[in-house]
Amino acid sequence: MKIILSILLFCSVLLADRDGGPYIGFGYGVSEFFDDGVFKEVNKDSSDTMIFYVGAYINKHLSVELAKVEFNSGNSYEAVDNSNQDTTLTFSSLNVSTLAHYAFFDDSLDFYAKFGVGEMDAAGVGSTGFTMIYGVGVGYRITDALSVKVAYDNYDIDYQENTTERTMNIKLMYSAIEYQF
Repeated sequence: MKIILSILLFCSVLLADRDGGPYIGFGYGVSEFFDDGVFKEVNKDSSDTMIFYVGAYINKHLSVELAKVEFNSGNSYEAVDNSNQDTTLTFSSLNVSTLAHYAFFDDSLDFYAKFGVGEMDAAGVGSTGFTMIYGVGVGYRITDALSVKVAYDNYDIDYQENTTERTMNIKLMYSAIEYQF
């Protein structure tokens, strides 16, 4: 899957609109974990989160990005499983997303919606699997190459326990700084 994501991103950079072009960004925020009844009790459901991403504008209204998200950069989620054992939960994700942009005020204010998929590594839950990503954000272009943004992303993680299917969820609110080449 990582090879396919890398090829997709590389092709997107090659086809990028030269007025837009490739970009790189780093963000930091707070995430909140919802377990959908997988655990008996969740003691600590919020954590600091870091996100690193690279992407490319295909045109003025569309971009593609590859992101690595570490949901437990400062601390871990903590839960009590059904056998009353304390469990430390850590999550990380590698994902690819498509962003639909709509810019205002001579392209200095950018609203966007994000849709994507990725691979979620869920230590403590004992699974690695597929995640769906959707979110919204707003960016402000400080210079032609530098912008800041505030975003909200939602990660849905399917989990099957015996015959019961559950959807765990991580909500992420973050701010980021982005440099466009």
